[in-house]
Amino acid sequence: MQLNAAPRRTAANWLSLTRIDQSSHWTLMTHIALLADNTQVIPTLTDWFRAEWRPYYGVDGPGDACFDLESRCNHDKIPIGLVAMREQEVQGTVALGLDEATSLAPSVIGLLVGSKHRRQGIGTLLIESAQDLAKQLGFDRMFLSTMVLDELLIRLGWQTYGEARFLTEDVGSIYVYDLTRHHS
Repeated sequence: MQLNAAPRRTAANWLSLTRIDQSSHWTLMTHIALLADNTQVIPTLTDWFRAEWRPYYGVDGPGDACFDLESRCNHDKIPIGLVAMREQEVQGTVALGLDEATSLAPSVIGLLVGSKHRRQGIGTLLIESAQDLAKQLGFDRMFLSTMVLDELLIRLGWQTYGEARFLTEDVGSIYVYDLTRHHS
């Protein structure tokens, strides 16, 4: 079954989330779409994952970025990936799935914005889209573990839940988002 079954909120409805950039002579819109419907961006995202998370996805790491991204190509179950697109260019990605560091699901995993697209609100748009998707899939809450997104998550209404230890042995925070109390 795909996310377009009535009378539920359809994928087309939540995919209409956009961020408009009017800094140029024309209006460019970032839209959020399912990774499953945009598999042509997997090679680019694979390169980004390997560069950003070298200890895990690098040559000596235990992870397989391409496999993980392909496993997120679902339409109605986790793991499920989203991509931020501007025209035909991928700007970022996020997924809902099992967080291996915390064993919590659904968790926001693989949140990554391309280096030239950062500081433009795309990460926020991806997190908000993941919140919408989790709610659409019937979840009451969702999780995110991080070492760097604390201020953003608090601003978006996330609550501290606990502590996470990552592959690098670094310690970060786990956040929870109550989907029954917030409207995304």
